[in-house]
Amino acid sequence: MKRTVTFICLALALLGCRQAEEPNFNGIWLWSKFMPEVNLDTLAAKDIKNIILHEVSFERHGVDSTLEFVSQAHKRGMKVHIWFQAFYQNGKWMNPVDDSLNRYKQEYFDEVIERAVRYVGYGVDGIHLDYIRFGGTAWKHNPSEEITATGCVTEFCRQISEATKAANPDIILSAALMPEPDSEYYYGQDPAQMGQYIDILMPMIYFHCDSYRKGGRPWAQMVADHFATKGAPARVWAGLTTYVDTDTTKVVPMDAESILRDCRMFIDSTMAEGVVLFRYGLGDLPDLHELKK
Repeated sequence: MKRTVTFICLALALLGCRQAEEPNFNGIWLWSKFMPEVNLDTLAAKDIKNIILHEVSFERHGVDSTLEFVSQAHKRGMKVHIWFQAFYQNGKWMNPVDDSLNRYKQEYFDEVIERAVRYVGYGVDGIHLDYIRFGGTAWKHNPSEEITATGCVTEFCRQISEATKAANPDIILSAALMPEPDSEYYYGQDPAQMGQYIDILMPMIYFHCDSYRKGGRPWAQMVADHFATKGAPARVWAGLTTYVDTDTTKVVPMDAESILRDCRMFIDSTMAEGVVLFRYGLGDLPDLHELKK
């Protein structure tokens, strides 16, 4: 009898572990200034368990406070990914191709990768690469067949993947991508190549914004499927806004029902496995448990 009870208790414990470890594919981009006001219990209750926190948090709030935030998130079964710009610094685009010498700027690669490895050492769960691209000028930086803008982005992805996973094999590497099929020509982003080194591709499918509103939902679904198909084996989480961009100067926050409807479209009607909300502080966040119903 005692053996039976022990076995049942063990089985229940293992079941509980499995439930606790259930993967979560819902995320939100979080600007550093909002970190102190975030209610982690509320986010967890809404099944938003991947926080993409901007690296400026370490400078703005201090390393200790930021790591305490990470620790509190972990206690709630949440993951924290540190978000930073790869090819953009101090309000300016960085060109990582030395066109005149026909080479990639390894010294710049090393500088950015060193930063990422430092964050991995802090015990965060992921590294999120924003601006991992050229600012629409990739086609200008192809000095030879061997040295190209697209090759540069891919090589950087390879190197940062190798370095961060050497520091922690379980680190999650993600990247924000422009939502355009011809992103290779303009931005140097080839999802087929990036997907070999990046764990999660997050195309920014902002179809409520002026630049992409014309395509609407059909366009958004097409883009999600394009990246999911081309970017394998990487997972694809669709990036979407929590607001409507009415013109160049004004945004209107969305209600929870509207945001949930957009999330459901991606999960139910495309090959995207997850959703990422841009951003915290705008819009009423929905309960994403509804996506599982």
